Amino acid sequence: MLRGKNRRWIGTEKGSILLMVGVAMVIMLAVSAIAIDLVNLYMARTQAQRAADAAALAGAQAFIITGCTNTGCNPGGIQETAATQQAVAVAAQNNIAGQSAVVDPASDVVFSYPTAQEPQITVTTGRSVETFFAKVFGIQTVNVSAKATAEAYNQAGDNNTTLGATCVKPFLFPNCDPNHLGLPNLNCATSGQGYFFNPDTQSQLLSPGTYPAGVQGMPWSLHSTSGPSQWYLAGFADASTSSAAAIRQHIAQCTPAIYSCGDMLPAANGGSVGGVISGVNALIHADANGLNQGQDSIDTTTGPPFAITGGYNNPNPALRGKVFYDYSESPSVVTVPVYNGSLLPPGGTNVKIQGYMQVFIQDAHLAGTDKTIDSVVLNVSYCGDSSGSNTTVASAGSPIPIRLIRTN
Repeated sequence: MLRGKNRRWIGTEKGSILLMVGVAMVIMLAVSAIAIDLVNLYMARTQAQRAADAAALAGAQAFIITGCTNTGCNPGGIQETAATQQAVAVAAQNNIAGQSAVVDPASDVVFSYPTAQEPQITVTTGRSVETFFAKVFGIQTVNVSAKATAEAYNQAGDNNTTLGATCVKPFLFPNCDPNHLGLPNLNCATSGQGYFFNPDTQSQLLSPGTYPAGVQGMPWSLHSTSGPSQWYLAGFADASTSSAAAIRQHIAQCTPAIYSCGDMLPAANGGSVGGVISGVNALIHADANGLNQGQDSIDTTTGPPFAITGGYNNPNPALRGKVFYDYSESPSVVTVPVYNGSLLPPGGTNVKIQGYMQVFIQDAHLAGTDKTIDSVVLNVSYCGDSSGSNTTVASAGSPIPIRLIRTN
């Protein structure tokens, strides 16, 4: 009888191991769904944030190329159309879980204007991400999104911020506007010239808008002798020891040092130092002096933004022969320091950075005994009153920095 009872008791355990294995597999599957799917979603969320950051920064760059940071950015202006297009295009170049990030231009791009010189863009981007193990529990996809806000920050008049720029080219531009007299600048070596910006009143730009009424798109000839568009070179070192090779290198390559508003730069006369023409040709990727030598070209008849056509030597093969509006894609677009415009004595002196100018260098050539560089003004930025500054905002390749100011 005892053996029979044991057999009946043992018989009741049949299938219990299978049941335990089944329960364990469900638990393991649930853990796998949490571990694998959550890691995948976390990676997708990180990718979405990167896409949103890139899209917001690209949109903020459009504020600069349209010029509204100089003239004042107003709601509904052309900068919003350009910024939206830039944000959508750049977002699509970033992947979220193997798919292109999506930005709805109607609902995912929002603009705000704390001031007319400080436009902001907020971009939301995302994707529907397919799950792996969670499908067993009926969860087929999960929506992943991220948001980022960027701004083009014009610091003029801000006593707490100083603008510093990298990749500054060693051309010293005078704060002397030869085409718009307005308020005469008595510092200028040539009389009858006005200001680009008035440092006494902290005015950002005295002649905003496009050329000929304004300065954007204005042709500007640089040359080595004093005249209506006088220019010299910054040695970025001891001016007396600046060699032709050093000047050429500073022009052709990026100088990583940050030069900030209010800094004193040693000046060197470009004509006597030499290396200017060869340095400019190397910078803009021109095979020889003059136009149509492989460098990019610019069309100022419409815009801003102004259309740039990639030359056959553009570093990006995809842009050769193509029209584009992103100034950062052209080696011909550079940022240079602006000083008060006074005549610089032979042998060099020290000058103070009062602002920056973004220009498109068209070509370099010899005009008689003078070395001439033809350029077009794109943007002008005034430093503001930095006497009480305690923060430096660094910008690369632009006179006005763009920066992420908030991400979620």
